[in-house]
Amino acid sequence: MKLRIKQITLLVAGLTASAVTLAAPVTVAQIDAAKAAGTLQQAWISGASAPTYVAYEGWVRGCDANTNTIFTTASSGTAPGSLSNYMAYACSRGGVVSVLYHTIDGGSLLAYAPHTVGSAVARVKYVGSGNGCEATTANLVDTNNPLNNALVYRKCATVGVALPSGVPTAESSATNIAAMPTDPNGPQWPIGGLSDVEASLFSARIGGGDVSSKGIEIDVGVGQVFGIAVSVPLYRALQAQQGLTQNDDVANAPNITSGQYAYLASTGGGTNWGSLLPESTNTVNLMRRVDTSGSQASSNAFFLRNPCNNGISSQLAPKTKQNSVAGFNVTEDSSSSTLRRNLVALATSTDITKNFAIGVLSLENQDAGMRYLKLDGVHPEAGDPVHARKTAAAGDYKFHMELKAFVRSDFAGQAPKNAFEQVVMTQLIDSLSNPVAESCAVFPRGLTLNPANGSVCTLGSEVATVSNLGKNCSTAIKFQ
Repeated sequence: MKLRIKQITLLVAGLTASAVTLAAPVTVAQIDAAKAAGTLQQAWISGASAPTYVAYEGWVRGCDANTNTIFTTASSGTAPGSLSNYMAYACSRGGVVSVLYHTIDGGSLLAYAPHTVGSAVARVKYVGSGNGCEATTANLVDTNNPLNNALVYRKCATVGVALPSGVPTAESSATNIAAMPTDPNGPQWPIGGLSDVEASLFSARIGGGDVSSKGIEIDVGVGQVFGIAVSVPLYRALQAQQGLTQNDDVANAPNITSGQYAYLASTGGGTNWGSLLPESTNTVNLMRRVDTSGSQASSNAFFLRNPCNNGISSQLAPKTKQNSVAGFNVTEDSSSSTLRRNLVALATSTDITKNFAIGVLSLENQDAGMRYLKLDGVHPEAGDPVHARKTAAAGDYKFHMELKAFVRSDFAGQAPKNAFEQVVMTQLIDSLSNPVAESCAVFPRGLTLNPANGSVCTLGSEVATVSNLGKNCSTAIKFQ
């Protein structure tokens, strides 16, 4: 089912008369004042970490200019996607002070699991007075799209606890459910969220599968490009192995085949680099995400056909950290940013036998300590180093998944959705899949638009020429 509203009224009925004109970023005092007046609009989303910045951009599309404020538990950084797993965004929307809480702890499955199996997550504590957030002078400055610029508060408190190793447990859920009433000024339950992939690519046991009885799953109309990221030492070793000039030109990027990565990532693999580096005795550092992650579900589906070939022998199981042995180290990270940091940290290891690292990352991730490989002979950044989507948009680069959104139903145990929650989710989805013309040139790195939706943006550039129509196990079809 599509939620498509071309013209969205951003004011909740009954609040218009209380709107005021704000000409600067929303402050803690203004949030308190709006709460006291009964006009504060609030919502909470959870789920995928990969599209964090594009979700923020979608939120900003409904904000009055120059009123953005970001709250985060992080102690450094300014941009969503490079902060912590807990953020909140405040602004004035049509003159009404509004806040969107955003939790990415655990990844994509947590767009669904709070509503399907009760896996409760933490969030930033109510961002009015009493949180203890620290104002900074290092504010977000987006040179591509100044509308995203924001005042940043750091070191905010949370309500609830982080998921143990990024995976919800019965104990963490019980703790988080009990914690929310202690912070009554903030939202008590997420409205839904974003996922890199459809719920059916996750096990029903942990909250995926058929979610139709718990809410509406929606094609966002956005594709996410994923790549095989490696530490720089491994990149150079692969260049040497493949007889390539050791520079950073994409033409000299080393190649990995889908089969070679499947060997490393699956229980069918060994404890060495296989045909990728047949003579290397360096430790294999396989950097993967937790089972609740959409990036991990994407990797499982694309390389291992799991669960795409359900019941068929070619379906492979992914390695986990329990498979780690001498010479083969598997890590499981709770967010893309954590995986990126850990991968890059290995690149600087003083033990040169342990600085080869490899893993799957979405293409918005960049760092001087890592590089992306060609996959099956095609590089995700070829001809497009800034936006990293040209080869995927053309259908030449295949590791390209289509995002989903989930909006919960009203059912026992959770408070009914309020008007603002419904409006903001619809506005977020619409702004992601249908950016205004001014946003086409600055559409976030590694993302494409679905050609089936139609768009003011350019086919073959921001708009892909292929789509799997929201079924990520299916082969993409050409629209041109």
